[in-house]
This record gives sequence, structure tokens and C-alpha cells, in this order.
Amino acid sequence: MGTVVGLFGVALALAAGPQDPLVKATAELRRVVALPDAKARAAAVPALARGGLTPAQWLAVLGSADGYAARDAGPSEQKIDLGVTGEAGPTFVYLYTPPKYDPGKPAPLLLWCHGAGGSGAQEHQRWQTFADQLGMFVLALTDSSLQGYTFAQKERDVQLAALRWARQQVHVDDNAIFVGGISRGGHQTWDLVLRHPDLWAGAIPCIGGPRLQNGAGNNLRFLENVVQLPIRDLQGMQDDPLLIFNLKLAFGELTKLKAADAQLVEFADRGHDFDLTAVDWAPFFGKRRRPVPERVVRRAVVGGEMRALWVEILTVDPACVVEPKIAVDPARWNKLDDAGQRRFLHEKITEKTARLEVTMTAPGRFVAKGTGIRKFRLLLTAAMVGADGTVEVQWAGKAVRKKVAPDATVLLRDFVERLDRSFLPVHELLVGG
Repeated sequence: MGTVVGLFGVALALAAGPQDPLVKATAELRRVVALPDAKARAAAVPALARGGLTPAQWLAVLGSADGYAARDAGPSEQKIDLGVTGEAGPTFVYLYTPPKYDPGKPAPLLLWCHGAGGSGAQEHQRWQTFADQLGMFVLALTDSSLQGYTFAQKERDVQLAALRWARQQVHVDDNAIFVGGISRGGHQTWDLVLRHPDLWAGAIPCIGGPRLQNGAGNNLRFLENVVQLPIRDLQGMQDDPLLIFNLKLAFGELTKLKAADAQLVEFADRGHDFDLTAVDWAPFFGKRRRPVPERVVRRAVVGGEMRALWVEILTVDPACVVEPKIAVDPARWNKLDDAGQRRFLHEKITEKTARLEVTMTAPGRFVAKGTGIRKFRLLLTAAMVGADGTVEVQWAGKAVRKKVAPDATVLLRDFVERLDRSFLPVHELLVGG
């Protein structure tokens, strides 16, 4: 997976002696972060938390970003084992470094997904002018599934693993990570943002769309997850009719949900084609993710896709499943045209999708509501907790009130997996049963 020298606290660690607990803990943290398997990283966290540092000391280590190496400008190629289950071996990963990259300053990054039959080798060329102007990295990989996008977890995991690798190599702005792609990569972009909405500052799906079906590939049921995400979807309107239907349905729903900045950029006379120059990209790439918004909404059905920033669903009702049974009145169904049947299917599947909404009304005070939710947790920074260490959550007509103490295990478990210095939670509160 490569080195992780610049990811945390090198200068802070070197200020101490070689046998100092700080040095030992930092070295062990570096080793754990570099483990390619998520289960291995999680298993190593408890021992790491017992390594002798207080939560405050860990916060100092994780908040530091010294030690990133300078890089030659231009594209680079590396063959890396990304540690993704089901992959046939090492993956070719391409990282374009802008000429003005300063290792001491965080830089934006665009993760770009190629089309069917393509590779990541030349994808940076689409964005090189903007990358040079804005000081932005462009990350692309050659996915082994070249003939189309199947909306499978492995395909998402490969892209997320490549992003994880890049964040260990270069100084990425945690709140300026963008994702986009063309055709197959446009489908993948929708899949990544709908299922993992809290990673991105913006999305650029081109001639690709979300999927509507009663099965594992359905991600239209998660549309509410991206209401706050800036989206520029570039699409020729003479393309595949089902793709166009899904896009129209998605943006219609986003409009009803009062999406903040979602735009379908239509090209009336084009088919499976688009024009990047139709968008002013400098303002778009100037947008930033908010790691601690006051309100978070998450829709989900399965584990691994239940996190949104500082909120995570842990258990859902049995009725909230990947492929729910949908009761249909045959008489009503037969009166619907194809578009009506698809809208009906979308509505019924969305009803069987768990929804959690949590609002922070003041430090240490939260109001939660949802459907299909059995248990969830809040991950909180020190600033999100009341002055006396108390957290109160209004949920299901009751007040859940508890004093919480800083916990190194909570902090390290989150950082080791997400590598996010802009959000460092040291408290956890479980709600429900």
C-alpha cells in the first residue's frame, strides 16, 4: 500500500526521544494504517489505544500533517495491491500531481472513473488544465471489470481503496475530495456518492446514472443522502431511454427534496456524449464539504453503507431489506404505463429504506427521528459535547441522556479507517437497542 510518512505527526514524534511513548505510538499507528485489510486494521485498534497516549495526545498526533514528500509534477503510475476482496491482484493506479503542489498545504483531489473498455492511464488529460490552475490532484485507476458497471460492492471498494492509498501518499484536503466519471464511470460515480455520501465535496457523473431495480443494484432509494452534495451531471438527452428516465426521476426527486446544488446539464442533440466546457469548473472545485453540519440525514439498508459524517445507523427493522416484497394491486398496476410502474416501484422501495435524521440544536443536545431504525450511534468531537460532558438525544418520545468521556479507541477506530483529519471524534453515544 506504500508509505504513510506524511499522514500524521512526524514532526511532533521526532521532537521526542526514540524510546518516548509518543514515538512508539506514532510508529505503531503508521503500521496499522498501512494494513491492507479493514478487519486487520479494526483488530489492531484496541492495542493501539492502550499504547500509553491520552486522547488529547492522540488528537495532537492525528491533527498534524507534517512530513509529506515533494513530488514531481505530472502523471505517475504505480501497481498496487489495494487489498480488496475478489480482486485478481495488483491494480494500476495513476496519480496526476499539479505543478504547484506544496506538501505543506492540503490540496483538492478528483477521483475520476473511466468508461467501459478504458483505463486510468490518460484520464487526467480531461482535467489537466483545471488541475494545473487549481493545484488539484487527479486520481484514476484501471478497473479490472472493463466491460461495464455492475453496481457491485467490489467495484466500489476498489475505487475507495485507491482513494485511501492516495490520501496516504499526498497531502489531500479532506473536505475537497471530488468524484466523477464517464459512461461506466458515470454510473459508478452515482453509486459511490449515493452509498458513501459523506466523503465528497462534489460529484461529476457524465453520461451515467443511478439504478432503479428491486435488488442489490438499486441506489435510487438513497437519493436523500445527496441532497447537500453539489452535483454536475452532464448528459446527452438522445442517450439510452432508461438512463434518461432514471436521471429525470432522480433530479425530479432532488428538486422536491430541495437539493442545495444539483444540476442536470442537458445536451439536447447529443447521444452518449457531453461537453465538459459547458460548466464553469473553477467555482465548482472551490466548494468544500462540511464535516460537521448541524443536520444529517442518512438512508440505508445494509451494513457498510450506514454512515453519514457524525451519524451511523447500526440496526434497521427487518422490513428494511435489499429486495423487499412489494404488494401490488393488479388492477392498479395494469392501468400504469411503463413510467408509472417505475415510479411506483421507486416509491415502494424507498418506503422500505431506513431513514435517520439527526439535528444538533446546541453542543451536547440532539434531536433524532427516523423510520425503520432500531439502533444508531453519534460520533462526536469535543466541541459537539456539552461543557459538563453530557449528551442528550431526543428519540422516540424519550430523552437519552449520558455523560461521555474522551475515548482513544473511538478516535483511533474512526481515523484508522477514514483518514480524516478534519473530523476527529473522541466520543460515542449509542441510542436504541
